[in-house]
Amino acid sequence: MALRVRDVLGFPELNGVRALAPVGLDRQIRWVHTWPEVLPWLHGGELLLTTAYSWPPDPHEQGRIVRELHQAGVAAILFRAGGEFFAATPPAVVEEASRAGLAVLEATEDVSFVDLAETINRAIIRTHFESLERSERIHRELTEAALEAQAVSDIQSRLEGLLGRKVFVLDPRGRLLAGDETLAHRLLGSPFQPSGQEGVTVLEDGTALLRRPVRTGTAASAELVLVAGPGEPFRDVDVRAAEHAALVMGLHFLRQQAVADAEARVRSTFVEAVLQGRLSFDRALQERAQLLGFDVRGSYAVAVVVSLDPEGRASLRPLHSTEDFQARYRLGQAAEQALRSLQLPVFLAFELNQVVLLLPADVPPARLRDRTRLLYELLRAQVPELPVALAVGRPESDHRQLHVSLEEARATLSVARGPGVWWYEDALVLRLLHGCQDREALEALYHSTLGRLRAASPALEATARALVANGFNQRAAARALHLHWNTLRHRVARIEDLLGASLDDPDLRLRLHLAVAWSSLVGAL
Repeated sequence: MALRVRDVLGFPELNGVRALAPVGLDRQIRWVHTWPEVLPWLHGGELLLTTAYSWPPDPHEQGRIVRELHQAGVAAILFRAGGEFFAATPPAVVEEASRAGLAVLEATEDVSFVDLAETINRAIIRTHFESLERSERIHRELTEAALEAQAVSDIQSRLEGLLGRKVFVLDPRGRLLAGDETLAHRLLGSPFQPSGQEGVTVLEDGTALLRRPVRTGTAASAELVLVAGPGEPFRDVDVRAAEHAALVMGLHFLRQQAVADAEARVRSTFVEAVLQGRLSFDRALQERAQLLGFDVRGSYAVAVVVSLDPEGRASLRPLHSTEDFQARYRLGQAAEQALRSLQLPVFLAFELNQVVLLLPADVPPARLRDRTRLLYELLRAQVPELPVALAVGRPESDHRQLHVSLEEARATLSVARGPGVWWYEDALVLRLLHGCQDREALEALYHSTLGRLRAASPALEATARALVANGFNQRAAARALHLHWNTLRHRVARIEDLLGASLDDPDLRLRLHLAVAWSSLVGAL
């Protein structure tokens, strides 16, 4: 810890020194200097000793000198009172120093400047040595933490113990990775303003936050935040420790990434082998299945995750650029995190621009759909910038048939339009329409139903779509459209007049279903 002005006042050798104003006592003393003609040689942080020799008697000139010393970064001024120049420290000096926040000390005549300078300089050297010694110990312990830590929270808690300060670690989106969640939420959500120190912001209550990026390569993968309470300025040792801890955390993230990449390669190779049907005759692969937790007698559904093109379409295509590889990598990471969040095994592989998943399906169909929908929502939350579709094939209880589920998922993607979860069973009508050769008949079907309603009123078309989506349950459709029941009844009557049939007619219902499916397949007509 650096030597402060208030520390000097506590030295027993300097009991004849007192502060004339309670300001500037926390300024750090870097060295001791003496007056006169000192301004050209100041570098900041000096305790300036003076007997007032060559100080002008004019109070205005005295104030000017104090201002110049303050601008030069002097830590404090110490006058020896009772000498031949001034009987006491000039009041103008004390007043101007108080306004500037500069400490003014006064020593009695019996205080020797030689003894004073020796005592303070010895203390400065001692504090520098102690600071270096402590920095070395912190450096050593943090380096050990880099080898021993299982999680970034291990390094964060070690740093808190070494410095006696609170520490937070945030991800690039500002979410907490390690640290006291309640305190972090309160501090990081408070208004702040920059301080004069690089990387330090100050909150309204005086709490200071020292921020350092945690880098893995050229990108910042996290941020380390060190907290200093009001009246507890950051020390040099804090800054050095934060910078070294940020480096150690970066190495930890790189090590984690290397382990994760190796594990991902093993799992990806395994999934590819299973989908190729090699599990039945490959004994080594069967042993790996046991180690990875794959149930050879279990039921699995293959899901394919892909980012959509600007038109909202999904396709299997090569990766042409660094951006393509990065997008697929982010998609794979998001899928893995979503699977782990749901405590599902991570069976994941990459093929061109798609991420292939094996989802355990030993649950009722409704439960599988709910879980897959939640998986998609968690995945999307990780990559909000990417439009993503997830297609699911039918579950297979025989691992030798999982390639069929994969083909079904990809066939479903071929007719998927827009983000969301797409199921093979739900897309069968779309696939039939997609393969229909008589496009003229399909367009005529659309124009004779939804197209006619749209021409009369877009609200009628929206009502017909809501009825189809809700199984022609009129009350459910009214709720979906936020309409009063009577309003919906009037619209239904108008729809029946325009289409020339009752909505209870199975043939009209089928035509509306097909028209909605066709319009979703080809887009708005």
